[in-house]
Amino acid sequence: MIFIASFAIANYIRFEGFWKVEEFLAPSIAGMFGLLITAYILGLYSLEARGRSRFFAHAFLLLGAFAVAFLLVTLVGYVDFGSRIGRGFMAIGTLLCLPSLLLHHLLMFHKQRFAPVRVAFVAESPEELIEYQRFRDLAPRGIEVVGRIDVRGATPSSELLGRLKHATKLITRHRLDRIVFCESRMDDETARPWLRQLRYSGTACMPLISLCEECLQYVPLHLVSNEWLLHSESSPRELYFRKLKRTFDILTSLVLLILLSPFLLFGILLVKFFSPEGSVFFRQERVGRFGKKFQILKLRSMRTDAEKNGPQWSSGVKDNRVFPGGALLRRYRIDEIPQLINILRGEMSFVGPRPEQPAFVEALAEALPYYQERHMIHPGLTGWAQVCYPYGASTEDARCKLEYDLYYMKHAGVIFDLLILLDTVRVVLVGGLKKEKARPRYTPLLVPNPTPADEDASCKATA
Repeated sequence: MIFIASFAIANYIRFEGFWKVEEFLAPSIAGMFGLLITAYILGLYSLEARGRSRFFAHAFLLLGAFAVAFLLVTLVGYVDFGSRIGRGFMAIGTLLCLPSLLLHHLLMFHKQRFAPVRVAFVAESPEELIEYQRFRDLAPRGIEVVGRIDVRGATPSSELLGRLKHATKLITRHRLDRIVFCESRMDDETARPWLRQLRYSGTACMPLISLCEECLQYVPLHLVSNEWLLHSESSPRELYFRKLKRTFDILTSLVLLILLSPFLLFGILLVKFFSPEGSVFFRQERVGRFGKKFQILKLRSMRTDAEKNGPQWSSGVKDNRVFPGGALLRRYRIDEIPQLINILRGEMSFVGPRPEQPAFVEALAEALPYYQERHMIHPGLTGWAQVCYPYGASTEDARCKLEYDLYYMKHAGVIFDLLILLDTVRVVLVGGLKKEKARPRYTPLLVPNPTPADEDASCKATA
């Protein structure tokens, strides 16, 4: 809106009134969408952007996004050579828009530092106190844990704000924005009436898992329950999964097969040059929706003897089984292009959890609760886990990706899928996510890797 408003004002100033608005509307709208899309791809609205220590890097990326928008306004404005966009109009629009955008992003950049969401945690039992301390130690960006509230009365301490029945006064006294509780607290007949009263009086009162969804954008697995899984279902998403998503998959796959065909040809030539002894394409059995198995297609990026000792974990582009050209294919996801065929066949979707090998699924289903939930929808070429978490090579990595998959399954929709596609563009352009840059996790304990005695064969983790 800042972009559109700035160039509308530029039109008024330049021509002393709104002049030929219809001729300036299309270039302005094109520039606005170009700005939004480029800014999102550059990560200016991501959680990582909130964690940058200095605004300079953020502002530099914003200037790049504005340059793309400026170019689009110029190009679209020059389509009709009878009504070119004038230099005066562009100069005034830039002088109005760019400072406004920088100010807007400056306020957005520092908002969570100077105006965090103030949260009080209902914690009394030993389990709740552990969750309270764990969440407080994590210190999510934009969240300030003010203290805790008990139910029946406890020994006073510096972090104890008061009792739940006095919550209305505590909210005013401590300027609380949210009151958070563990889901098990809803079974407490003493606490439940007070929590319901707070909710119906307009106070933001929510389970801890809901706050984690909002501020972490994943679902901590130890907080997931059967009730949460049941309540995450909704009719609109059922329509999306049944009808709209399939249409989206077919149209997107056909378009990308055409657009990416030069890269696919380049990948085929790369495989033939660096590893001519084997086939170009790699087929492997994976687990799809409802546990149905299918053959996934990829460009081969490893040596032909890569699995002579059975399936193994993959560590991404640094895997020593990857031949030199294969590293390039994996880094920029060129090896994944043939999976568009799997999407057209209806075996996969464009966005969803990544499909894994049957042996890997069997081992992880025993190690991780709710792992089979990810098979309730079609596996995807890309997904929320893939754009938020790097290559995985352990059961703990699989746990982290499952937390992102469960979050996606609850919030899936047209807009979310489109945003994931834009995130995928960013990940591809930077050559993949780096493990050392992963954010601290909200998790109770690390999950041990399955030992050879626990499974028939070790497995290969996919992106």
